[in-house]
Amino acid sequence: MTAHENATKPALVTTTSGVVGGKVHEGVVSFKGIPYAAEPYGENRFKMPQPPQPWDGVFEAFEFGPCAPQPNTYSLVDATPLYPWGTDCLSINVYTPDPGAARLPVMVWIHAGGYTSGSAATPRADGSVFAREGVVVVAMNYRLGVDGFLSVPGGTVNAGMQDVAAALRWVRDNIAAFGGDPDAVTVFGNSSGSAIITAIAKTVAAEGLIHRAILQSPCPSLVVEADEGRAVAERVLADLNAGSDLRDIPLRELLGRRQRALDVRFRDAGRWHPYTYWFSPFMPVVDGTLFADSTMSERIPSSVDLLIGTNRDESRYFLMRNGQFTSATEEDLLDAQKAYDVPEACRTAAESLYGHLPLGERLAETVSNWIWRGPTIELTELHAGSGGNTFAYEFAWQESPAFDGRYGAAHFLEVPFLFDQLDDPAFAPQVGPDAPAELGRALRDGWIRFARTGNPGWPRYDDENRQVMIFDSTCRVETDPREYHRAAWDAQSAVPVAQSRR
Repeated sequence: MTAHENATKPALVTTTSGVVGGKVHEGVVSFKGIPYAAEPYGENRFKMPQPPQPWDGVFEAFEFGPCAPQPNTYSLVDATPLYPWGTDCLSINVYTPDPGAARLPVMVWIHAGGYTSGSAATPRADGSVFAREGVVVVAMNYRLGVDGFLSVPGGTVNAGMQDVAAALRWVRDNIAAFGGDPDAVTVFGNSSGSAIITAIAKTVAAEGLIHRAILQSPCPSLVVEADEGRAVAERVLADLNAGSDLRDIPLRELLGRRQRALDVRFRDAGRWHPYTYWFSPFMPVVDGTLFADSTMSERIPSSVDLLIGTNRDESRYFLMRNGQFTSATEEDLLDAQKAYDVPEACRTAAESLYGHLPLGERLAETVSNWIWRGPTIELTELHAGSGGNTFAYEFAWQESPAFDGRYGAAHFLEVPFLFDQLDDPAFAPQVGPDAPAELGRALRDGWIRFARTGNPGWPRYDDENRQVMIFDSTCRVETDPREYHRAAWDAQSAVPVAQSRR
């Protein structure tokens, strides 16, 4: 065999379903589109994820599998998915520096997209950048929208999260064959991806499926109790004009004209109040099993090491996109406060803190406080208070030249830094032409060190010192950098998450 033939020969790994072949590129072996569960449509639609069909011979894991079915709108970055969606979507991608290695740390990425869009089939979350540092990286697709996060009558509740749990079991059973350590699994994700982690962490940790978690801009309070989940499903199905059985509607029709129309109508607070300011009717449902309890306490058990944080100006991304940042009214602000059941004391404090700002900025602070900043800090403090190994960060870098800096350090901005995608034109409006690559390296170094050792390289968070790493042009540790805002969302006076929102 010639040197060229040897270099292009696929790497072979035996999994519980059969042999897979991967490609070698720049020191990383990638295996793409490996089925971890059966096709969740046809006779399996709205059911728990089923085992994949074993295969004979070699499964050529050279190309990404299809995205989960989703509308061609509302993704965080793209107008359309980079890869087509398809019904046989429950696949997994693995990036490893060496399938022959032993007990390398494992990092499992759970993609974002507001529970309605997104995919592991994208170079914008290419695990190779981590694998080159000696980590085995996994990313999976899971069901979205109606099929994944709606309490469809007679269907599986939280089907999308059940898919994630099934993928984590696949990791436990197979990752050693790719050089990874099934006893050193760190899950990480942004936005809804990290919120999924907060919902299932207690259950999957009890199964030994995860050991550490990195939560980037989680929204842990965006959940509903079972009865409210059913009520929301009834409204969504009526809005979609779904009739008696969703199976009667072709997927392209459901995800095209009907769900796109729902997306537009959902932004109307008069029609969907208070859910408009919760951004989506699709979200985790407290089901009593996988997601057993809506309270923040022990959402992330103390046995799981935790690295958690938010971006300084989370909500500006969404308010810029829908125009409210520049057109907000007093009524918008009141609608948002009602949506989050903001206690009177917190409203008074917010008026004192933000009353001098333009209405768009006041609305942005309200949304940031009640979806991201407040609940995230509450979760951080509860984990640390329970004796957990807890580390906090804030992403504060901002450029946004296309919008005169109004994006600020907005939601999702850390992701192109983390995955070394600063040259991608899709991120140009947020990161600008001269974004510092060294900031992305600092993020990755912290994430990888945490995955390896449980310590990202800065002091632990506790209620006395509240030490937080600030990722900015100059990275530094600060004490309680958001102390100024605490009165506007004080977790001690806030209402419980997932209470009935009428």
